[in-house]
Amino acid sequence: WPAVDDDVLASCKKELLSFTLDPTALTHDVLCHLALEMFVSAGLPAGLAEDRVQRFILAVRASMLDNPYHNFYHVFDVMQTTLALSTVTGTMARLDAWERFGMLSAALCHDLEHPGVTSAFLSKAGDSTHGG
Repeated sequence: WPAVDDDVLASCKKELLSFTLDPTALTHDVLCHLALEMFVSAGLPAGLAEDRVQRFILAVRASMLDNPYHNFYHVFDVMQTTLALSTVTGTMARLDAWERFGMLSAALCHDLEHPGVTSAFLSKAGDSTHGG
């Protein structure tokens, strides 16, 4: 699990429920810690250990491709925005622990291994995994 500056982390945690947090101003290591904070603050489901969530976050980070938009910054941003929106609308409070975990996981993983181009592009390029 990556080491990060505690002061930077504490400052950023205060912004997790806002719409002003800029993930591109932070390191991937800090974003991993903030993602964990979102999962923990939402309430981890019974029996789901924090170290397993840490490994999950690191696996997502490692699986994100390095392209201009569909990258780790983007999926973190979607996860954080999902948390903020679901909190201010009261949705988070109506979900049980597994539903909250599922929603945040879906937000974090929604573009996992996205190649950075459209399915139509891949199809025309003959990519067999996308119908080409």
